[in-house]
Amino acid sequence: MSRTQDQLARWQKANRRVIAKSLAELCYEQALSCDSERPGNFNVNLKSGVRYRFRATATLWDWLHIEQDSIEREHDGQRGPALDAAQFFIDAAGDLELNASTLGNLLHETSNSLSADMILLEKQAGWTAEAMAQLPDEELQCLLDGHPKAIVNKGRIGWGAGEYARYGTESGQTVKLLWLAVSRDLARHGARDDWQWPQLLAQSMNTADLAAFDAACKSQGIDCTHYLPLPVHPWQWQRHIQHHYAAEIVSGRIRYLGEFGDHYLPQVSLRTLSNAQRPEALHIKLPLTVLNTSCYRGIPGQYMQCGPALSAWMQSLCERDEELRQRGAAVMQEVAGVHVPHPHHAQVEGTPYRYNEMLGVTWRQSPVALCAEDERHLLMAALLQTDAHNNSIAKALIAASGLRTEAWLEKLFGSVVVPLYHLLCKYGIGLVAHAQNLTLVLKDNLPVRVLLKDFQGDLRLASGEFPERADLPEAAQKVLTQLPPPYIYHDLFTGHFVTVLRYLSAQLQADSGLDEMRFYAILTRVLRDYQNRHPELATRHNLFDLFRPRVERVCINRVRFQVGYDDNAERPVPIVGGDLDNPVYLAEQPTEKNNNGQPRAATKLLEAVS
Repeated sequence: MSRTQDQLARWQKANRRVIAKSLAELCYEQALSCDSERPGNFNVNLKSGVRYRFRATATLWDWLHIEQDSIEREHDGQRGPALDAAQFFIDAAGDLELNASTLGNLLHETSNSLSADMILLEKQAGWTAEAMAQLPDEELQCLLDGHPKAIVNKGRIGWGAGEYARYGTESGQTVKLLWLAVSRDLARHGARDDWQWPQLLAQSMNTADLAAFDAACKSQGIDCTHYLPLPVHPWQWQRHIQHHYAAEIVSGRIRYLGEFGDHYLPQVSLRTLSNAQRPEALHIKLPLTVLNTSCYRGIPGQYMQCGPALSAWMQSLCERDEELRQRGAAVMQEVAGVHVPHPHHAQVEGTPYRYNEMLGVTWRQSPVALCAEDERHLLMAALLQTDAHNNSIAKALIAASGLRTEAWLEKLFGSVVVPLYHLLCKYGIGLVAHAQNLTLVLKDNLPVRVLLKDFQGDLRLASGEFPERADLPEAAQKVLTQLPPPYIYHDLFTGHFVTVLRYLSAQLQADSGLDEMRFYAILTRVLRDYQNRHPELATRHNLFDLFRPRVERVCINRVRFQVGYDDNAERPVPIVGGDLDNPVYLAEQPTEKNNNGQPRAATKLLEAVS
C-alpha cells in the first residue's frame, strides 16, 4: 500500500471511529434515538432526511457497542460507507439542536481531533494488545485513544498542527520546561514541610542545571526569600503568559529565567508531565489554556494552599483505616503547588474562568516511586485500549496473569471499587473516579491495589454528619464542594461505573466472551461481601445505595451543545437525562429470556425502540 493509500485508510478509520462513538454516546444521552430492523441491526433516522445504519450489540447500560466498519449513510436513495465525521454532525444538527455557531465550533473540534487520531493510528500500527500491555505506563499513555465518553476528545481548540506534533500526547515528544521567578506576594502557594523549593527544583534538575539556575537568579538579583521558582509550559509562555502578565513582567514581579532541567513527557491528560529521565521524580501539572474535553485545561487556584495537606490527609486515611490498608490503597500526593492569579481578571466577577487559571503548577508524586520492586503501574484507562484486531489490553493482562477472567475481575473490583465505595460510605468522600484518575498497581499482571490522584475539583464531600472525617484539614473544609449524598453518589456510579465499567464490560464480552450480566454479578458479589463485612455502615450503604433499580443518566456531550462555545465564568456542568436500569441491581434479579433467548435486561434498548 502506498503512503497516500495508507493515509487515506487511516483517515477513513479515524472518521469511522468518531462516527461510531458519536452515535453510541448521543443515543445513550438520548440526544438521538435509534430503531432496530432486526436483532443486532440498528438505524438512526435524522430530521435532515439522512439515515445511519449499523450493526451493534445492545448492552445492559442502554448503550450500543457499535461495529465501526458496519456504519452506512443513506440519503436521497444513495447508500454507502459513513466516512465523514464532520458530515455526520451537519446531518444531525437539527436533532442535536445546534445553532450555526455551536456547529461551526464543533466542526473545528472534530477536525482537530481527527488530525490527532491520524497521528495516533500511525503510532498504534503494528502494536498488539499483548505488546502494549507490557509497555511502561509512561510510554503506553502515548498510544491511548483517550476519554471514551467525550465524542471529540482531542479537540484542543487553540492549538495548530505544530502544537499537536510537538506537544500532543500522541506525538510522544519530550519537552523541557521554562522557569520563572514570581514575587511571593503575587502567588498563592503551599507545600509539605519535607518538600520545600530546593527539594522541588532537584526533582527537575541535575547538579549542573541547578548551578545554572542559581546563576540566572543571581544575575537578575533575585532573592529567593522574596520569589518563588515556577515552571511553565513553553507553549503557555509563548501563547498566553508573556502578554497576559506583561505588566508583572515589565515591573520585575515575574522574572523569566530560561530553560532548565530534565525532559518531560506529556501524559494522556495532556497537562500532566512525567520526568522522562527520572521516572520516579515528581510529576508536574501545568496549565494549558486550550479547550479540550469540555473545558479549558487550566489549574484553579482555590486548592493550592490546601492541596498538600488534603492529599497527605487522604494518604493518612489509607494508612490508618483497616479496610484501605489491607487493600493497599494509596495516594499520589500533591506535595506542593503555586497559583498566580491574574491581577486584573481577579477583580472582575464573572470573568471567563480560563483567565483565572493560566499560571500555576502542581507537583505530584510519581507512581514509580510508590511501587515495590516486583510491582508496576498502569493507568486504568489502558484496560480499555484495543489493537487493530479489537483485542483489549484488559484481555491481554488477564491471559498473561494465568487467571480466569472472573477471578481477575474479582481482584480488579476488590482493588479499585471497594476502596472507592469505602471512602464514600465511611467518610462521605466522593472521587470522580474516571479511568485517568486511577492508577493500577500490578504484580504478575494482576491488579493488587490502586493509587488515587487529582483532588483539585475531582474530590467532593457528602453533606451531613460524618464524624469520621472530623480531622480533615480546615483549609480543605473551606474550599471543597459539599453536596447532598444523592449527588456525591454519582462520583462513584457515573464517574466510575458508567465512565469506565460500561466500556470494560462490553469490550470483555466482545473479545473474551464474558457475558455482560456475569461481569456485573461478579461486581455485585464483591460489593455485597464488603457490605457484609461492615454491618456498622449499613445506614451509609442505604444512603449511597448502589443497588437501587433506577439511576439518573448523567450527560456530558449534550452540555456543550446546550451552552455552546461562549466563555463562561464557571466550567460547564453535566445535565441529567432519563433514568437508567442499574446493571448492579439487574445482576441480582432472576434472568428472564426474551423471544430470542437473550437476557431480557440485556436487550432493553432493542425492545424499547422496536
